[in-house]
Amino acid sequence: KGYADKNRWIYNNKKSEQSMEQLESITRKLYIGVNQSLYLGQVPVPHRDHAIATDKLLVSLQGGFQITLENGDQIVSRSCLLKAGMNLKNAKLNMDNAVMAVYLLAPLTQDYSTLESTMSHAIDGLHYDHPEQQELINTLVGIRETPTTPEQAFYQLRRFIIKNQQENKIFKEFDERIIQVVHDIRSTALQNLTLKQFAQSVHLSESRLEKLFKEQMGIPITRYRLRYRVLIGIIQLGLGLTITEAALAAGFSSTAHFSKSFSAINGIPPSETFFKLPHLEVLIADDVFKTMPVVVHQNSISAQYKNKTLAV
Repeated sequence: KGYADKNRWIYNNKKSEQSMEQLESITRKLYIGVNQSLYLGQVPVPHRDHAIATDKLLVSLQGGFQITLENGDQIVSRSCLLKAGMNLKNAKLNMDNAVMAVYLLAPLTQDYSTLESTMSHAIDGLHYDHPEQQELINTLVGIRETPTTPEQAFYQLRRFIIKNQQENKIFKEFDERIIQVVHDIRSTALQNLTLKQFAQSVHLSESRLEKLFKEQMGIPITRYRLRYRVLIGIIQLGLGLTITEAALAAGFSSTAHFSKSFSAINGIPPSETFFKLPHLEVLIADDVFKTMPVVVHQNSISAQYKNKTLAV
């Protein structure tokens, strides 16, 4: 059941004797935009071996974390950049319940390539030590400790991704056909379109599309489609739906199917993210409702919840 304030909707899915004030003080936060998201809080379990599905920047807000490479070399840092498609079998990240920021970067942008050019190289797909690490940490702590909208949070982080002098620099060219396919995947997320249909829409063979998509996005097209459906499920959970309701609204056949897919994409199950203390506060940007109509049409929550903050 819920707790409502004028501009705030809080759903408490846990039975707890703690006061609302106590819950507020330990809340984890998840900011969701259409193309990027930011998690602030404890990482509940160490990352399991899985292929990274999205370019991401990890920053430790309290203390450092250890990176152990496949050859046994160890790196201690407070920031780490991971590329989509990188397999964590090649490097172990020991965060062990550290308070972290996990920033999923926008695809089809220069964000990853720009960060890659400024950070230290460990292995392909893994870089560490952001050049403005301490200032970045201070900014993330400020976002976590003060009321901040998703739009404000992403704006504050922007200057740590691309500097003014890099604004127009092109590190990586993106194929127009792949940009179109990504758009089509998003707009038909709940339709079971075949690979052949996507390939025909951009006048490519299926094998050529598969190869080109992975070259450009870092992951296979099937995995990208799965990642986007999982994102829809995450948003539904943030809107207060149960796992079963969120799974069905995102086009999964069952709760088990959704949980398995969530774990494959994120390395942890949804129960670890959404249904364990400390509670998770989910903040959803306006553009999610404007550009992802499936979120509005498929959920059972009234449109009045748009632009609200929710915690589960």
